[in-house]
Amino acid sequence: MSDLSALREGYERFEPRAYLSNNYGPPRADFSSEEFVVPWKLRCLAETFATGEIHGRTLIDVGSGPTIYQLLSACDHFEEVVATDYLAVNREELRRWARGDPGAFDWSPFIQHVCKIEGRGEPWQDKERRLRARLRRILPIDVHRSEPLGAPLRPRADALLSAFCLEAVSPDRAAFARALTNVASLLRPGGHAVLLGALGESFYLAGAARLPVVPLDEGDVRRALDGAGFVLRQLRSYAMPPALRTGVDDVEGVFFAHAQKPLGE
Repeated sequence: MSDLSALREGYERFEPRAYLSNNYGPPRADFSSEEFVVPWKLRCLAETFATGEIHGRTLIDVGSGPTIYQLLSACDHFEEVVATDYLAVNREELRRWARGDPGAFDWSPFIQHVCKIEGRGEPWQDKERRLRARLRRILPIDVHRSEPLGAPLRPRADALLSAFCLEAVSPDRAAFARALTNVASLLRPGGHAVLLGALGESFYLAGAARLPVVPLDEGDVRRALDGAGFVLRQLRSYAMPPALRTGVDDVEGVFFAHAQKPLGE
Protein backbone atom coordinates (compact mmCIF):
# COMPACT_ATOMS: atom_id res chain seq x y z
CA MET A 1 0.00 0.00 0.00
CA SER A 2 1.37 3.44 -0.92
CA ASP A 3 1.69 6.20 1.65
CA LEU A 4 -1.17 8.10 -0.03
CA SER A 5 -3.38 5.00 -0.01
CA ALA A 6 -2.71 4.52 3.70
CA LEU A 7 -3.60 8.16 4.36
CA ARG A 8 -6.85 7.85 2.44
CA GLU A 9 -7.73 4.68 4.35
CA GLY A 10 -7.07 6.45 7.66
CA TYR A 11 -9.41 9.28 6.72
CA GLU A 12 -12.27 6.82 6.27
CA ARG A 13 -12.39 6.79 10.10
CA PHE A 14 -12.46 10.59 10.38
CA GLU A 15 -15.27 11.82 12.66
CA PRO A 16 -16.24 15.44 11.92
CA ARG A 17 -17.95 16.10 15.25
CA ALA A 18 -14.99 14.78 17.24
CA TYR A 19 -12.66 16.99 15.19
CA LEU A 20 -14.88 20.01 15.81
CA SER A 21 -15.05 19.31 19.52
CA ASN A 22 -11.28 18.92 19.78
CA ASN A 23 -10.41 22.11 17.92
CA TYR A 24 -13.41 24.46 17.94
CA GLY A 25 -14.65 24.14 21.49
CA PRO A 26 -12.95 25.24 24.73
CA PRO A 27 -10.14 25.76 25.51
CA ARG A 28 -8.94 26.53 21.98
CA ALA A 29 -12.06 28.46 20.99
CA ASP A 30 -11.99 30.83 23.97
CA PHE A 31 -12.90 34.31 22.76
CA SER A 32 -11.99 36.10 25.99
CA SER A 33 -8.44 36.76 24.80
CA GLU A 34 -6.51 36.76 21.52
CA GLU A 35 -3.85 34.74 23.28
CA PHE A 36 -6.02 31.74 22.37
CA VAL A 37 -5.49 30.15 18.99
CA VAL A 38 -8.93 30.49 17.40
CA PRO A 39 -9.20 34.26 18.00
CA TRP A 40 -5.65 34.62 16.64
CA LYS A 41 -6.66 32.85 13.43
CA LEU A 42 -9.80 34.95 13.06
CA ARG A 43 -7.80 38.15 13.60
CA CYS A 44 -5.27 37.20 10.91
CA LEU A 45 -8.07 36.53 8.44
CA ALA A 46 -10.02 39.68 9.33
CA GLU A 47 -7.00 41.96 9.00
CA THR A 48 -5.92 40.45 5.69
CA PHE A 49 -9.33 40.69 4.02
CA ALA A 50 -10.02 44.14 5.53
CA THR A 51 -7.43 45.65 3.18
CA GLY A 52 -9.86 45.09 0.30
CA GLU A 53 -6.99 43.92 -1.90
CA ILE A 54 -8.28 40.33 -2.05
CA HIS A 55 -11.61 40.33 -3.86
CA GLY A 56 -13.37 39.15 -6.98
CA ARG A 57 -16.04 36.84 -8.27
CA THR A 58 -14.95 33.44 -6.89
CA LEU A 59 -13.16 32.28 -3.76
CA ILE A 60 -12.28 28.58 -3.55
CA ASP A 61 -11.66 27.04 -0.13
CA VAL A 62 -9.42 23.98 -0.50
CA GLY A 63 -10.02 21.21 2.01
CA SER A 64 -12.71 22.98 4.01
CA GLY A 65 -13.20 20.05 6.34
CA PRO A 66 -16.34 20.49 8.43
CA THR A 67 -15.56 24.17 9.21
CA ILE A 68 -16.74 27.58 7.95
CA TYR A 69 -14.92 29.97 10.34
CA GLN A 70 -12.19 30.55 7.74
CA LEU A 71 -14.76 32.03 5.33
CA LEU A 72 -16.33 34.58 7.63
CA SER A 73 -14.18 37.59 6.74
CA ALA A 74 -13.51 36.42 3.19
CA CYS A 75 -17.14 36.03 2.12
CA ASP A 76 -17.77 39.79 2.14
CA HIS A 77 -15.41 40.25 -0.81
CA PHE A 78 -16.64 37.61 -3.29
CA GLU A 79 -19.82 36.89 -5.19
CA GLU A 80 -19.40 33.13 -4.83
CA VAL A 81 -17.65 30.88 -2.32
CA VAL A 82 -16.78 27.32 -3.38
CA ALA A 83 -16.07 24.94 -0.50
CA THR A 84 -14.31 21.63 -1.15
CA ASP A 85 -13.35 18.49 0.73
CA TYR A 86 -12.18 14.96 -0.02
CA LEU A 87 -14.55 13.39 2.53
CA ALA A 88 -18.28 13.07 1.92
CA VAL A 89 -18.94 13.29 5.68
CA ASN A 90 -17.31 16.73 5.79
CA ARG A 91 -19.18 17.95 2.74
CA GLU A 92 -22.44 16.84 4.36
CA GLU A 93 -21.50 18.63 7.61
CA LEU A 94 -21.04 21.83 5.58
CA ARG A 95 -24.37 21.34 3.82
CA ARG A 96 -26.14 20.87 7.15
CA TRP A 97 -24.85 24.24 8.34
CA ALA A 98 -25.59 25.92 4.99
CA ARG A 99 -29.19 24.67 5.14
CA GLY A 100 -29.57 25.66 8.79
CA ASP A 101 -30.47 22.12 9.79
CA PRO A 102 -31.29 21.46 13.46
CA GLY A 103 -28.27 19.96 15.18
CA ALA A 104 -25.73 21.50 12.80
CA PHE A 105 -22.57 22.77 14.50
CA ASP A 106 -23.16 26.17 16.11
CA TRP A 107 -20.77 28.68 14.55
CA SER A 108 -22.61 31.70 15.97
CA PRO A 109 -19.94 32.53 18.64
CA PHE A 110 -17.33 32.61 15.85
CA ILE A 111 -19.51 34.83 13.67
CA GLN A 112 -20.20 37.18 16.59
CA HIS A 113 -16.48 37.45 17.35
CA VAL A 114 -15.59 38.20 13.72
CA CYS A 115 -18.24 40.93 13.57
CA LYS A 116 -16.76 42.40 16.76
CA ILE A 117 -13.18 42.52 15.48
CA GLU A 118 -14.25 43.82 12.07
CA GLY A 119 -15.84 46.71 13.95
CA ARG A 120 -18.56 47.66 11.47
CA GLY A 121 -21.44 47.21 13.89
CA GLU A 122 -22.97 44.56 11.66
CA PRO A 123 -25.52 42.19 13.21
CA TRP A 124 -23.93 38.74 13.19
CA GLN A 125 -27.05 37.23 11.66
CA ASP A 126 -26.48 39.34 8.52
CA LYS A 127 -23.01 37.86 8.03
CA GLU A 128 -24.35 34.36 8.62
CA ARG A 129 -27.04 34.89 5.97
CA ARG A 130 -24.52 36.35 3.52
CA LEU A 131 -22.13 33.41 3.81
CA ARG A 132 -24.95 30.92 3.42
CA ALA A 133 -26.16 32.75 0.30
CA ARG A 134 -22.70 32.90 -1.26
CA LEU A 135 -21.67 29.34 -0.41
CA ARG A 136 -23.10 28.05 -3.67
CA ARG A 137 -21.01 24.95 -4.32
CA ILE A 138 -19.58 22.25 -2.05
CA LEU A 139 -17.42 19.98 -4.19
CA PRO A 140 -15.23 16.88 -3.82
CA ILE A 141 -11.49 17.49 -4.21
CA ASP A 142 -8.26 15.51 -4.24
CA VAL A 143 -5.25 17.79 -3.83
CA HIS A 144 -2.88 15.04 -4.98
CA ARG A 145 -4.28 15.08 -8.51
CA SER A 146 -2.97 17.53 -11.11
CA GLU A 147 -6.65 18.47 -11.63
CA PRO A 148 -7.80 18.56 -8.00
CA LEU A 149 -11.48 18.99 -8.91
CA GLY A 150 -11.33 16.39 -11.69
CA ALA A 151 -11.68 19.14 -14.32
CA PRO A 152 -10.37 22.69 -14.71
CA LEU A 153 -12.14 25.42 -12.74
CA ARG A 154 -13.54 27.87 -15.30
CA PRO A 155 -13.07 30.70 -14.83
CA ARG A 156 -10.23 30.20 -12.40
CA ALA A 157 -10.71 31.52 -8.88
CA ASP A 158 -9.74 35.05 -7.91
CA ALA A 159 -8.54 33.81 -4.52
CA LEU A 160 -7.75 30.53 -2.82
CA LEU A 161 -8.05 29.82 0.86
CA SER A 162 -6.90 26.65 2.64
CA ALA A 163 -6.81 25.94 6.37
CA PHE A 164 -5.09 22.92 7.94
CA CYS A 165 -5.47 20.77 4.85
CA LEU A 166 -2.34 20.21 2.78
CA GLU A 167 0.05 19.25 5.59
CA ALA A 168 -2.60 16.94 7.06
CA VAL A 169 -3.13 14.93 3.87
CA SER A 170 0.46 14.66 2.61
CA PRO A 171 2.83 11.84 3.60
CA ASP A 172 5.95 14.01 3.37
CA ARG A 173 7.22 17.51 2.54
CA ALA A 174 7.60 16.72 -1.16
CA ALA A 175 3.95 15.64 -1.37
CA PHE A 176 2.92 18.80 0.52
CA ALA A 177 4.78 20.94 -2.03
CA ARG A 178 3.24 19.04 -4.97
CA ALA A 179 -0.24 19.40 -3.49
CA LEU A 180 0.27 23.16 -3.19
CA THR A 181 1.36 23.29 -6.83
CA ASN A 182 -1.74 21.28 -7.83
CA VAL A 183 -4.20 23.57 -6.06
CA ALA A 184 -2.41 26.66 -7.39
CA SER A 185 -3.74 25.63 -10.81
CA LEU A 186 -7.23 26.60 -9.58
CA LEU A 187 -6.13 30.22 -9.16
CA ARG A 188 -5.97 32.87 -11.87
CA PRO A 189 -2.78 34.81 -12.59
CA GLY A 190 -2.53 37.65 -10.09
CA GLY A 191 -4.82 35.80 -7.68
CA HIS A 192 -4.20 35.59 -3.96
CA ALA A 193 -3.70 32.55 -1.71
CA VAL A 194 -4.37 32.65 2.03
CA LEU A 195 -3.16 29.64 4.00
CA LEU A 196 -3.45 28.54 7.62
CA GLY A 197 -1.67 25.44 8.81
CA ALA A 198 0.09 23.53 11.55
CA LEU A 199 3.74 23.87 12.52
CA GLY A 200 5.66 21.00 14.08
CA GLU A 201 2.68 18.63 14.16
CA SER A 202 3.04 14.89 13.54
CA PHE A 203 -0.50 13.64 14.31
CA TYR A 204 -4.02 14.63 15.30
CA LEU A 205 -7.11 12.80 16.51
CA ALA A 206 -10.61 12.85 15.05
CA GLY A 207 -12.59 10.29 16.98
CA ALA A 208 -11.32 6.80 16.18
CA ALA A 209 -8.91 8.21 13.59
CA ARG A 210 -5.29 9.03 14.50
CA LEU A 211 -4.02 10.83 11.43
CA PRO A 212 -0.42 11.65 10.48
CA VAL A 213 0.68 15.19 9.64
CA VAL A 214 3.85 16.46 7.94
CA PRO A 215 5.75 18.41 10.65
CA LEU A 216 6.42 21.71 8.88
CA ASP A 217 8.47 24.71 9.87
CA GLU A 218 8.29 28.22 8.42
CA GLY A 219 11.09 27.42 5.98
CA ASP A 220 9.08 24.52 4.53
CA VAL A 221 6.12 26.85 3.97
CA ARG A 222 8.29 29.48 2.27
CA ARG A 223 9.95 26.92 0.00
CA ALA A 224 6.66 25.27 -0.99
CA LEU A 225 5.07 28.62 -1.87
CA ASP A 226 8.10 29.62 -3.90
CA GLY A 227 8.14 26.26 -5.68
CA ALA A 228 4.44 26.63 -6.55
CA GLY A 229 5.15 29.98 -8.19
CA PHE A 230 3.82 32.27 -5.46
CA VAL A 231 5.27 35.53 -4.18
CA LEU A 232 5.03 35.58 -0.38
CA ARG A 233 3.35 38.71 0.91
CA GLN A 234 3.03 37.90 4.61
CA LEU A 235 3.92 35.08 6.99
CA ARG A 236 2.93 35.07 10.66
CA SER A 237 3.23 32.36 13.27
CA TYR A 238 1.64 31.50 16.61
CA ALA A 239 3.22 29.32 19.31
CA MET A 240 0.72 26.95 20.90
CA PRO A 241 0.81 27.59 24.67
CA PRO A 242 0.98 24.64 27.09
CA ALA A 243 -2.61 25.21 28.26
CA LEU A 244 -3.88 24.49 24.73
CA ARG A 245 -1.85 21.30 24.26
CA THR A 246 -4.70 19.00 25.21
CA GLY A 247 -3.47 15.69 23.78
CA VAL A 248 -5.70 15.72 20.68
CA ASP A 249 -2.57 16.49 18.63
CA ASP A 250 1.06 17.47 19.16
CA VAL A 251 0.96 20.77 17.27
CA GLU A 252 3.67 23.26 18.23
CA GLY A 253 2.26 26.27 16.42
CA VAL A 254 0.24 27.68 13.56
CA PHE A 255 1.29 29.62 10.47
CA PHE A 256 -0.68 32.20 8.50
CA ALA A 257 0.51 33.02 5.00
CA HIS A 258 -0.69 35.43 2.33
CA ALA A 259 0.87 34.94 -1.10
CA GLN A 260 0.12 36.03 -4.63
CA LYS A 261 0.41 34.38 -8.03
CA PRO A 262 2.33 36.62 -10.48
CA LEU A 263 0.31 38.10 -13.30
CA GLY A 264 2.42 36.33 -15.90
CA GLU A 265 1.70 32.83 -14.53
